[in-house]
Amino acid sequence: MRIVSLSILLLTMTATAAPAQNGSADIPRQIYGKVQVVDATTVEFKMSGQTVRLAGYEAPRLEQTATSDGVGWPAGQVSRAWMILRTLGQDVNCAPIARDANGVILAHCFVGETNLAATAIAEGIGYAFNYRGEPQVPAYFDIERKARGLGYGVWSSPDLLPPWLYAASMANGDKARTSLSEPDGDLPLPLPVGPAASLIPNEVHGG
Repeated sequence: MRIVSLSILLLTMTATAAPAQNGSADIPRQIYGKVQVVDATTVEFKMSGQTVRLAGYEAPRLEQTATSDGVGWPAGQVSRAWMILRTLGQDVNCAPIARDANGVILAHCFVGETNLAATAIAEGIGYAFNYRGEPQVPAYFDIERKARGLGYGVWSSPDLLPPWLYAASMANGDKARTSLSEPDGDLPLPLPVGPAASLIPNEVHGG
């Protein structure tokens, strides 16, 4: 597997940062320690209980499946398992940059010198993506273009909807579209994590 090292940090710090959703005063400068994986893009720090979502990154929903060369595989489960394997027993170091519309911290997160989001995108585990109002990470789109050109992971399955289109189609009760077109219209953010999570997604546009 290819590893995107700490050098990508210099690129991610050039992110086109939108103002933090809930202001910057309550955003910690660093969060460090062992984590519990919540889903393919979100972790919870065991000591502090803080929930962090990887900035500039999205991954298939847990129930999504894909087909590559006639072989079916559980894309959502693979994405979540990838995050578990990368972080299990490791100290995760996150540099928060904002909060999303649900108040969840957005951050660039590393295990050692490995940028988790950048590496996942490079290996075709997920997508470079930001919801409207969230900071963009231009370097991730460059990484994604290479993975897409090589047909890695999610890019090997022409019938796999990107998660923002999948979520929109489920919310609208429509049949899933097979086009990998750019998102438009109102797109729901991932639901807040925790017992107080709302069952109604926020109406937030895609980037």
